[in-house]
Amino acid sequence: MKIKQSHHRIALLLVLAFFIILGIVTDKESIPADKKVDSQKLIPFPIDLNSASIEELTSIPGIGPVKAQRIVEYRETHGGFSSVKDLINVSGIGEKTLDKISKYITVKGVEQLSKNTVTKLNINTATSEELERLPYIGEVKAKAILEYREKHGPFSSPEELLNVPGIGEKILERIRGKITF
Repeated sequence: MKIKQSHHRIALLLVLAFFIILGIVTDKESIPADKKVDSQKLIPFPIDLNSASIEELTSIPGIGPVKAQRIVEYRETHGGFSSVKDLINVSGIGEKTLDKISKYITVKGVEQLSKNTVTKLNINTATSEELERLPYIGEVKAKAILEYREKHGPFSSPEELLNVPGIGEKILERIRGKITF
């Protein structure tokens, strides 16, 4: 009995189809439905800037690994973010980027102030911890401000901060609107 070549091809295709279907069914049955997980971790928005990992930050549209790293470095250097607007002080993040990503981020545990609310830090009475919340003022510069204040008395103008080691024009301009005397 001779099998025709066309019958041989049909039999081969049927066997192949059988194994494909068997593989699909076996794969679905190998993992219970309640144990199946997506290969990507779901990240809930908004993300807290003061606790987000680099992985979480890169899940924000417009934030890649470099910007995420800069955000984390800024947070560590400056003792955290006091508001979402502080993100503007991170290198590579401008107004447009901030507007685009603001719906994806928050700063938990910090009262979010409206744009009309003005709060300024009294540079003559502030503690080291309070000073560290200012942009580009970390632990070392806060300590230098306190030492200068102890030696020379209270500050009378923003320009007097230029006498503090480590504070130059750029830093003064970034904190000028956030301090009072």
